[in-house]
Amino acid sequence: VRAHPGPVCYRKGGFLATTDANAVLGRIRPELFPSIFGPGEDQPLDVAGARRAFEELLDAQIRPWFAAAGGAPLSVEEAAFGFVKVANEAMCRPIREMTQMRGHDAAGHVLACFGGAGGQHACAVARALGMRRVFVHRHASILSAVGIALADVVVEAQEAAALMHGAEGAAARVAERHEALEAQVTEQLAQQGFAREDVRLERFLNLR
Repeated sequence: VRAHPGPVCYRKGGFLATTDANAVLGRIRPELFPSIFGPGEDQPLDVAGARRAFEELLDAQIRPWFAAAGGAPLSVEEAAFGFVKVANEAMCRPIREMTQMRGHDAAGHVLACFGGAGGQHACAVARALGMRRVFVHRHASILSAVGIALADVVVEAQEAAALMHGAEGAAARVAERHEALEAQVTEQLAQQGFAREDVRLERFLNLR
């Protein structure tokens, strides 16, 4: 399942993204991808289009700012690499929150890489975190697709109930509303092709 409209290089009117930056920097080789892009899903990746989009961004916003500050104008490659560095830092931040901010040294761990673009960023992320080893599973690029295929389909529904716990009729009213909500979500799942016997229902109460 590809992003829609996705980055500029997907030829569907998308916006500049890290994928475009990697394409401009030569980290993505269009000849190794099938021609499944564009409105008819029959065209190759558009690296030239990504480069034009970077040029437009530079001319409209970045180069005037640098010129006013007396700095040298950025090239397309420099702007693209800036995108990549920001993306790498965005990936480092949650790892730091789970390790360093909880008293653990990230350098003592192995970085697990996954996702179609994971390999393009793993070494830089590991370097920034002081990690020396990266684990890339041979099926890392299809993890999301496998997850979508194996994950449960979940539908949630809730509503407020201004009832006092233990009050007369409160339990019956709550049970009645639970049954109505269950019928609602069951119908939504049925519309997606799930049989009633395959649906598992869970009830929750948020009391305060």
